[in-house]
Amino acid sequence: MDLTAKKAEIEEMMPGAWQTPASDSEVAKDISGLIDTPQMRALIAEALSANPDLTATAYRLKAAGLLLSVTSSARLPELTVGGSGARTNSSGRQTASFSVRSDVSWEVDLWQRLADLNDADALDVKAKSGDYMLARNALAARVVRAWIELAANSRAVAIERRRIKALVDTEEIILERYNMGIGNLTDLDAARTKSEAAREVLAGRELDLTKARRVLELLLGRYPSGTIAGDVELPSVAHPLVGIPSEVLADRIDIQAAWDRVRKSDLDVAAANKAMLPSFKITADISNTSKTIHDLTTGQAIWNLVGALTQPVFMGGRLKDTAAAKSEESKAAWEDYRKVVLEAMQEVENGLDTERGLARRREHLEKSLSHATQSRINYEQRYREGLSDIIDLLTAKETELNTEIQLLQVRALQLGNRAQLALASGLNANLNTAKLTTEK
Repeated sequence: MDLTAKKAEIEEMMPGAWQTPASDSEVAKDISGLIDTPQMRALIAEALSANPDLTATAYRLKAAGLLLSVTSSARLPELTVGGSGARTNSSGRQTASFSVRSDVSWEVDLWQRLADLNDADALDVKAKSGDYMLARNALAARVVRAWIELAANSRAVAIERRRIKALVDTEEIILERYNMGIGNLTDLDAARTKSEAAREVLAGRELDLTKARRVLELLLGRYPSGTIAGDVELPSVAHPLVGIPSEVLADRIDIQAAWDRVRKSDLDVAAANKAMLPSFKITADISNTSKTIHDLTTGQAIWNLVGALTQPVFMGGRLKDTAAAKSEESKAAWEDYRKVVLEAMQEVENGLDTERGLARRREHLEKSLSHATQSRINYEQRYREGLSDIIDLLTAKETELNTEIQLLQVRALQLGNRAQLALASGLNANLNTAKLTTEK
């Protein structure tokens, strides 16, 4: 497979710009800079050092790096040394014998087959390292989103408590009017019905808040007690820096990892085909036997040196089938790479579209909330003057608070989308943490 030509096809597919332009306002160049506060940087650093999933991935990557010696050592000579000692008794006569033996074997890598296998394993480790870095960046983005979700739930609880207070205030107004001979107690029943329904909603919001706390605590590797404190207002989240498609193609770690796997599979194909070629192996051994240990170093040793050239002739089609299978796996790795590239572009396009769409929704909801607030003020005045009934007032208050909740949800979605867009654009967590080594 001509990898250079194949990769050029992908690069030529990339457009010069996104379908939806990225924001040119204040931008963050890394994930931790989305909410550029010491507290957020500390939370991300804690997650990267204590999250069990990420830590387990790091250990597996280190294990893969250590196992590179399995293939790299195959290119080096193998040396074994052994010795033995024995004492025999025959007809009352005791004799002793000692022997020492050393064996050396080395397969000459005529066709670079062993080198291909070693390079393929190194690329596999590199790809797994990319998987780890991607998991690291994804975790940082999840911490940002969890922090936003925690703040949104805290704000939702505050709004529901305001709703209950507003309904309780309405009950007091109804009693005042009743005592003045205006209205009747059926209005009070209607208000109390709304109040109890609001308390039920508040209980659900408080449960959601506790769950959101536990989600963040789990990401940080803490016990999920549901007690971590968060912001009571939505944080300020910068727009992520989004490069042009070709830059994202170069920056996305998962794309780089997928390309490393394509290169690995190509080397596997080459090694499998070379396995059908002749191989040359040199073996040597040297041994000595003596009646005393001292004589082992002074006596005459016996040595052998053999060079063997072998050519696979008949193996039931195993080598040929293995090469064919590796070729098919190489084609599959290329298609996996194409899929990763296309999905990466889709994630960025969707993220930019979502940012624009949510910005429009937010603008409309802000205007709607302004109208709903003015409507509620008008109905409060009309009710006090006896020009409107309690149902109209309760409906106006409910409309205002429901619109405020909708606006909160859209704002939270917008801010969370920026964290996801930062990850899709290939931004890194970019914290000063120790680099993972895969070498012995």
